[in-house]
Amino acid sequence: MDYHSSISLRTLGREQSSLLDLLEGRAAELLARRLRIPKAKNLEVSAAATRPVLILITGRLTVYASTQKGVDVFMTDLEPGEIVGESAAFGNDEFPLLVRASEESQAWAIDQRRFLSALTTRTDFSMAVMHAMCRRLCRIHQRLVDQVSLPMRDRLKTELLRMAVTEPDGALVITWMPTHEELALRIATQREAVTKELAKLARTGVLVRNGRSIRIPSLLRFVAQMVD
Repeated sequence: MDYHSSISLRTLGREQSSLLDLLEGRAAELLARRLRIPKAKNLEVSAAATRPVLILITGRLTVYASTQKGVDVFMTDLEPGEIVGESAAFGNDEFPLLVRASEESQAWAIDQRRFLSALTTRTDFSMAVMHAMCRRLCRIHQRLVDQVSLPMRDRLKTELLRMAVTEPDGALVITWMPTHEELALRIATQREAVTKELAKLARTGVLVRNGRSIRIPSLLRFVAQMVD
């Protein structure tokens, strides 16, 4: 197959961003407060809920949208320096979101009205917010491309690469592996298909499972299976 998906591998340590740097220096000025979000905590983000806008500092938040039938549809992960809740701040209540902490996380919380005021009065803040929103949007766009152009097995491998962190020895590690059902939601398939494919990858040694974590010893070998 023609493997084309663009993946930016992450490295260990907190990802810095202009938005996080700005907030570190101006938290008091923006009335931003640090919020601790326990693992598995759910937050509704909508205009009606009037929750603050969140900018992730550490950890990982997963964003879902609910259908009229009550089915949660995976939208994206939030990485450090990225933002959620800006749409609700603008009064858009047509698309409420559910935010779930995939692991214990910390975020800057800014009141919706204060957030909107800062966007109109502080150019550096508004530019940093736009950059953060674009990073998140680019990942959503890439997943859409993957869903219509890649078979299930390659969508799964691509998603594993998105979640992996590069260690000093070059190996890739996923320390917060989602459940098979959550993985299936991410790549628009069935849980049974995910379970079968992960078992196959483990048998061939392409990945090594240890409890809820996964180690990919060789990126080259992993990617080679995606272009066969």
